[in-house]
Amino acid sequence: MVRPDIVAKKVARAAAWLDSAAIAYAKPVGELRDDVSARDLAAFYLFLAIQEVIDLAAHWVADAGWQPPDDVASTFDVLAERGAISRDMADELRAIVRVRNRIAHGYASVDHERIHAEAPSGIATMRAFLAAVARG
Repeated sequence: MVRPDIVAKKVARAAAWLDSAAIAYAKPVGELRDDVSARDLAAFYLFLAIQEVIDLAAHWVADAGWQPPDDVASTFDVLAERGAISRDMADELRAIVRVRNRIAHGYASVDHERIHAEAPSGIATMRAFLAAVARG
């Protein structure tokens, strides 16, 4: 990455949002489901973290001068093809982009119980990605 200071700030910001989301998603699913404000805030923190991960991936690809992807999720494929991250991580991050899309396109239709179930794995994957970005 060309600007390590900016990358460090973005990694720290994403990690903080992941911490907040992890605390919320550690609550029992019923408790979080019934507290609409807490549920929506947890989803928002998760959304912000995912968005930052996407942004970091796009910067990584651009800074390396690699071919830009066709869509957001494909950014992780480019990183995997270049050996920057594993294929498994890329596949997991592609799935996380779908979670972001579900959150972004309407809270009324978001399956919060599904997100609650997927959050721990997704958060762990994003933390691993942030560590990879930090190593650069």
